Amino acid sequence: MKYILSSGKLAFEDKLVRIALIGSVFTFCVATYFVLASSVSIYLKILLLLGIFTSLIAMVFYIRYEVTFQLRTSTNLVDAMASGDFSLRANNREVKGALADFNNLLNGLADRLAQQSLISKEQQVLIFKIISQIDVAIVACNQHKAITLMNPAAEALFDTNFEEKQAWPVDSIGLQAVFDHRPSEVFSLDLPQKSSKVLVRTDTYLEGGQIQTIIFITDIQQVLREEERSAWQKLLRVLSHEINNSLAPIASIAETLSSLTSNAKVGEIRDDIHEHLNNGLQVINERAHNLNHFIQDYQQLAKLPEPNKSVTSIYKVINDVIGLFEGCEFTLKGRDLEVFADNEQIQQVLVNLIKNADEANRASSIKSSVSEIEIELIQLNAMLSIEIKDHGNGIQNTENLFIPFYTTKKKGSGIGLSLSRQILRNHGGELYLINSDDETFGAVAKMHLPST
Repeated sequence: MKYILSSGKLAFEDKLVRIALIGSVFTFCVATYFVLASSVSIYLKILLLLGIFTSLIAMVFYIRYEVTFQLRTSTNLVDAMASGDFSLRANNREVKGALADFNNLLNGLADRLAQQSLISKEQQVLIFKIISQIDVAIVACNQHKAITLMNPAAEALFDTNFEEKQAWPVDSIGLQAVFDHRPSEVFSLDLPQKSSKVLVRTDTYLEGGQIQTIIFITDIQQVLREEERSAWQKLLRVLSHEINNSLAPIASIAETLSSLTSNAKVGEIRDDIHEHLNNGLQVINERAHNLNHFIQDYQQLAKLPEPNKSVTSIYKVINDVIGLFEGCEFTLKGRDLEVFADNEQIQQVLVNLIKNADEANRASSIKSSVSEIEIELIQLNAMLSIEIKDHGNGIQNTENLFIPFYTTKKKGSGIGLSLSRQILRNHGGELYLINSDDETFGAVAKMHLPST
């Protein structure tokens, strides 16, 4: 029998034995006194004392057995739950009191853990089915950058099998560059038998207290091809429309003039024919000039030079531009900041947007002798937002704002906004045009530029 634990402390069940033994000493002493004081024979006295001693010892160790049995039963139940086996239950049919409450608690805990385990397994099956069906390639790796998971999309993308690559370093499938990029970035990836442009997103999670990495890879090559095809279709539609608008009247007028001259006698051109010729040639010249102007606008949009950047005061850039607009009243809000940008290109963007704001004011139902324009500078973390607000009627068609050569103006070229957005994107910024929430204003043009 082992009374002392390895830690040097007395076991719980042995403490109960010791308490029971100490408590039975008094009982045994009293019994011994009365037995010895009795008038029975010495042999009967010895037999009685031996029986009393044996009964007391037996009861003490029976108590130890019962306590130990209950503790071992509870331990086995908890150990089974810890091992993931929730089928065992504590027998509570002939138990009452505190032990019955404890067994009920254990059985309730086993039921809840069994239910949670079932829900967890069902969710794992659901997640596995989802990652098996989605087109995004998913690769997970541990803290040593060894592969721990690949979904079918990843297997197809890298032309491999997860069973073959499990526990291999991510370098084996060409993902060594992932950890050198930002958490979400587009870059080229050398894949088996091809090179593809992919969008890579990375994130981390904990497993066993260790940081794991999960990599989401989207092959955007096909998406880019579709976008490129769509862009070409839009461009060809615009080019066809503009060229047809010029060539159709030219062809019609040329046919009419040819008919007039062929019906005239040789060496004879009447005054009416002469007038038709002059008018026709004037229209042909005008349409040819318009078509040439259209091609020049297209070349300006297609051959935008790279920005020649320098550190510039945004106040200076704005003040240089607003001086070009007579008859406009400007309100400039916000503190001056420095931007790293091409001074001339940013001025071109401001000219386009302020001109649009001025035209919106003058076309507004609210007539005023002065065109009021508000320019507000707002710091947005590492970006500077330049908001140009007019008092016009707002934007009616927001879908076609940035389509090249689309315009609702009689003399507009349709490239101002497209050119402005392209300039800002080349600077790492963006252009937004929205209707103002403030009823005081009409539309708001927001220029976003990286600030120094």
